[in-house]
Amino acid sequence: MLRKVTHGTTLVFVCFCVLGLFVGCAGRKVSTSAQDQTLVPGQPPKVEEAKVEPPAPAPAPPEPPQAVAKVEPAPLPPPPPAAPPPAPGPLALVDVYFDYDQFVIRSDARAVLEANARSLKAENSRKLLIEGYCDERGTVEYNLVLGERRAQTAKQYLQDLGVPSSRIQITSYGKEKPFCLDHSEACWQSNRRAHFVQP
Repeated sequence: MLRKVTHGTTLVFVCFCVLGLFVGCAGRKVSTSAQDQTLVPGQPPKVEEAKVEPPAPAPAPPEPPQAVAKVEPAPLPPPPPAAPPPAPGPLALVDVYFDYDQFVIRSDARAVLEANARSLKAENSRKLLIEGYCDERGTVEYNLVLGERRAQTAKQYLQDLGVPSSRIQITSYGKEKPFCLDHSEACWQSNRRAHFVQP
């Protein structure tokens, strides 16, 4: 009889223990995570993973200032020397002619002298030499004087038209150095002249 009670009591005791285990473990949860293998009462707290930001890269050390070589600009070559202005060409001055044994300006010679005066005034630095000539008739002395009077008359006419006398010189060759060597009236007429030369 004692053996029956003991066995029954033991059975009741074991049942009671098993039941206590179930009741006691009902409020507990078993953690199966690899992080914690212990029993955790109630709901487990949420574990947030901490965001780990990579460290900011260290600022690069400032570069030491480099010595900058001062480059001087190359000097400009000197400008080429200015070409001298071209020498002025001769003026287109026309000779005037005289009648036999005369030194008076003819009417056809006035227009020629006026054109010559305009050219001379336009080129106000030009000098002028007027040479007086005669034909072969008459003496050397007479023709030298007549040639000088012809040159002087032409000079005076140019002065009256505004050409300064300081720019004009005269000379006479008389019947020497003739332009035409024929012995004819046409040739003698071409030798009775005031000839304009630009020295």
